[in-house]
Amino acid sequence: MNISGSGNISGGDYNEEVKVSGSGRIDGNLRCTAFKCSGAAKVCGDLYCTEELKVSGSMKIEKNVNAKDIHISGSVKCGGKCTAENEIKVSGGASFEDDVKCAKLKASGGIAVKGGIEAEEVTIAGAVSCKGLLNAEKIDIELSARGKGAMIGSIGGSEIKIYSDTKPNKIVTRLSLFSKLVGTGNSGTLTVEEGIEGDVIAIESVKTPKVVGRIVAIGAGCDIDSVQYSEDIEIHPDARVGHYEKI
Repeated sequence: MNISGSGNISGGDYNEEVKVSGSGRIDGNLRCTAFKCSGAAKVCGDLYCTEELKVSGSMKIEKNVNAKDIHISGSVKCGGKCTAENEIKVSGGASFEDDVKCAKLKASGGIAVKGGIEAEEVTIAGAVSCKGLLNAEKIDIELSARGKGAMIGSIGGSEIKIYSDTKPNKIVTRLSLFSKLVGTGNSGTLTVEEGIEGDVIAIESVKTPKVVGRIVAIGAGCDIDSVQYSEDIEIHPDARVGHYEKI
């Protein structure tokens, strides 16, 4: 099914892919092999793709979306849950009213989630908002100036790195443990409302009440009330830590 001008189609099962390069509206739930939008599309219900959802235009999904892979380089608004068997990649802007679940999440534009995020691997470079729990084995968040005011409810994982983006020709002083875990850079802030818990944690420019981990490196610009660690800790002199203890 192809919509290259302006048109409406009924929901249902489509054995092939659905393409919208103009302006299209799908009335009801839609199940298809793949959905590709390079124009403007609206799905008035659930969207299920057995293969790929690819959006380079503007798309609104009123309820839930489920696909093997989701690639967004345009703009997407989802009114329900978002689930991908493999990868969700966002290089444009995406907002989700409920939980996001996938194997791998990569976001280099802006992503806003009113629920939680569950994945094996999360890589974010840009603006992020997640009101619930961000939970993944490996979490890598690179903050930028445009990501100021970024907020996450709580973070849990095995390897957690939150750091400022690299600025050319600017010297950034970091301590040895943090430099070993992360590298170099500067800029951006992130608020984690409830706390961060993981195995190996290296954070910079983060405000949160609590950090708990085995190896913990607190970089410059952090504002933390309490830190608990079991093996090794490093705290930058330009970070504020209320108190810390070995457990």
